[in-house]
Amino acid sequence: MLPLVLGVVVSLSILGFAELGYRRLEFANRAMGAALEMESAVNETLALVTDAETGQRGYLLTGDPSYLQPYRASMPKINAALSRLRELVVVNGSQPMVDRASHLASLIGGKMNELETSIALNDKSGREAAMQLVATGIGKKTMDDIRVEADAILDELHKSAVNGGTRWAQDIEFGRVGMLTMTGFTIILLTVVGALARREIMSRETKRMSLVEERQRLEHEVDARTAELSELSNYLQTVREEEKSRLARDIHDELGGILVGAKMDVAWVAERFRNREPEVAAKLKRALAMLDEGVEMKRRIIEELRPTLLDNLGLASAIDWQVHQVCDRAGLQCTLNLTDSDVELPPDVTIALYRIVQEALTNIVKYAKARRVDVELVQNSEAVSLVMQDDGIGLPPGADTNALSHGISGMRQRVRALGGEFTIRGKPRAGTTLEVNIPLKSATPASAGAVTARERPAAAAV
Repeated sequence: MLPLVLGVVVSLSILGFAELGYRRLEFANRAMGAALEMESAVNETLALVTDAETGQRGYLLTGDPSYLQPYRASMPKINAALSRLRELVVVNGSQPMVDRASHLASLIGGKMNELETSIALNDKSGREAAMQLVATGIGKKTMDDIRVEADAILDELHKSAVNGGTRWAQDIEFGRVGMLTMTGFTIILLTVVGALARREIMSRETKRMSLVEERQRLEHEVDARTAELSELSNYLQTVREEEKSRLARDIHDELGGILVGAKMDVAWVAERFRNREPEVAAKLKRALAMLDEGVEMKRRIIEELRPTLLDNLGLASAIDWQVHQVCDRAGLQCTLNLTDSDVELPPDVTIALYRIVQEALTNIVKYAKARRVDVELVQNSEAVSLVMQDDGIGLPPGADTNALSHGISGMRQRVRALGGEFTIRGKPRAGTTLEVNIPLKSATPASAGAVTARERPAAAAV
């Protein structure tokens, strides 16, 4: 703040200094103008008195009344010039100059009386009497005194003019030096302000770069943590699929063998008691029906864990079976447009798309309150795309980005792990649309623990 305060002080100082210099110069200019005006008034008064005396002498010497014309014309002008001189001296002159001006006016008054007396004496007593009065030298002495007093006033005015000019020059020099000093101080102040501003800018730039580096570090750390979480999620999904595949294999191999053996034994016993013990045969028949239900339940559980159609007939057939199973149980209308191709999809892509269809159908049945479901699958050598639409109540605001929407988050993570694109959009009471696009070239290859068709046993025909 100090440079700013100094800048304000300097600006006010320059303003005050300029105003002071202007007033000093204005005063000096006014004083010199008044001196010139007073000098002009003195010279005009002397000229008028001289004209009056010349006209009086000419009239006395020649007796021609025309010589009195300058005399009579100068009389009112002399009074006006004296009045103007007295006003100027009173306003602008010193006390000695006021005294001299008063003395000059008195002398001029005496001179005018002497001229008027000589003319009156000439008209009354003749030229000789008037010339005798002139010969006394009273008029000459009065005129000399007038000139001396006028010269004294002019000398004082000259000195005043010289002093005014000197003061004028001094004021100009003072103003020039002052302005140079103020300018130099302003330059220094601006230099200081510039240095402070530069330091402030550098400080802010340093802070900005520090913030940018810190943000980049945090973004890198977030990316690293996100990558770790993605890897962990992918690993957990892989482990989950492996566990489902292992469980499906164990159920098929062990529980399937047990159920098949039990059914064969019960069928053999029922055949033996069919004619001899009708009641026992009926119980055994009922047991066979329950065993068939157990076998059917085993098949359904195996299909839920790892669908045999996915490994044996491909993705399109597995989705067709899954959609019809769910829609038939839930009473939904379904329309499927499943395009199969000769391109063999990677196992991780097929299981990911199948699980996405499973999760989407589960959400539709639980929450959508839909009446119709449309499923479209398009495959080619470059990518595979899945689109699912329903006519339900749609998504609530923010559901597509809500971290607590585990089903949507799981589907998005599956697609992201394969380098694909996942979008889900919907408006309240306007249905929901889910789109998945996975490029086959960037699809991750099946991991070592991934389940393949060779590892998945076909369902036993029981």
